[in-house]
Amino acid sequence: MQLRCLYFGNREFVLNHLTSIVSINYLYLIFAIVLLWMPRQWLRLGRKSARALGLARRNRKRDFVRIRESGDNRVNFSEEFTKARNYIDFLRALVGGLILVGNPEWGINSCFLLVNENGLESTGNFLFELQIGIIAVGVIRQFLRIEGRVTFYAPLFYFAGLAFALCGFGAGFFAFLLIWTLNSALPVPPVGFLTVYALMLGLIGILFQGIGNYYVYAASIMFVIPVMVSLMAKRSLALFNKKIK
Repeated sequence: MQLRCLYFGNREFVLNHLTSIVSINYLYLIFAIVLLWMPRQWLRLGRKSARALGLARRNRKRDFVRIRESGDNRVNFSEEFTKARNYIDFLRALVGGLILVGNPEWGINSCFLLVNENGLESTGNFLFELQIGIIAVGVIRQFLRIEGRVTFYAPLFYFAGLAFALCGFGAGFFAFLLIWTLNSALPVPPVGFLTVYALMLGLIGILFQGIGNYYVYAASIMFVIPVMVSLMAKRSLALFNKKIK
């Protein structure tokens, strides 16, 4: 389906009433929104349903859990990389982000496309803002959770998937590799982790994508949203931990 729209400047039409056509693949758009906006706790529903249908058995063998001291919420490599839901978070953020913004290097087109009368294709400022707005809503739904009280979480692997989608494979990979290497040597709380991650992603993203790539800036800003909210609320960011009964 196509929408015909006009872009206005401050006092006059841009380029003498230039008319552009926005082409939207609504099926892909809905799929991307579901992937990006779905809260992490919904993944538990699928597991419970599978057990109810007899498709999955409860594992009675308890895994070893590292005992933390009171108040210790540092990000631990061995713990985070053994959580299956972290990998699901990474994949759904990666796929959802790629569907929204596309990646020409990987041959993936965005579900949004702006074509002007000259046949030139681009995303356009309006579509860029729409894409980032959709992703920002997803970020808020991931780190903000209401469970009797408002709790702030650090969706580390969800952010990693977004980094790959928005900044490209090179920037996403090296930023992910460096932050976990540094954190393995000196574990820090989620606030420090995300702050350093955002800084690394911004610098490496500019190196790979150039200084004019606004997706890199948008990704870096979104990575510090949970940090800023946590600091303003004077409450620490929590990690997704398994509930052992």
